Amino acid sequence: MDLLGSDLDGYVARVIASESRHPDGTRTVVEAPAVWTLAHQGYSGGGRLDIWLYASQKAALKAGAELALECGLDEDEVAVKAHRARRYQKVLARYEELCPGHLLRVQSACFQTGDHGMIVYGAPEPTSTQRT
Repeated sequence: MDLLGSDLDGYVARVIASESRHPDGTRTVVEAPAVWTLAHQGYSGGGRLDIWLYASQKAALKAGAELALECGLDEDEVAVKAHRARRYQKVLARYEELCPGHLLRVQSACFQTGDHGMIVYGAPEPTSTQRT
């Protein structure tokens, strides 16, 4: 596939794929390459799940909030106020609250290997945490 003028490296982010907390106060963090996705399953498409990729979490959240308004939340005062305040995650949550059975979410999607493993950055290493 030839994507002229695209910088695909700009779409790959380093995210925390898993985090384990241990009784001794340490934690193990595994980082992996991932892309930010916006997933929507709504009124159109016969229940089809549409997924878009974005270069950042912020861009995906903003696009999702705008989609929510286009899908009818432009008449919901709570959603409109949240959008104006740039509280995009709140707009997405409002969409799911008012449209039961529909999905509008932003999340990272890690790259998988052929054997269903995950591509990771280096070996997971325990890191100390501060106790509160």
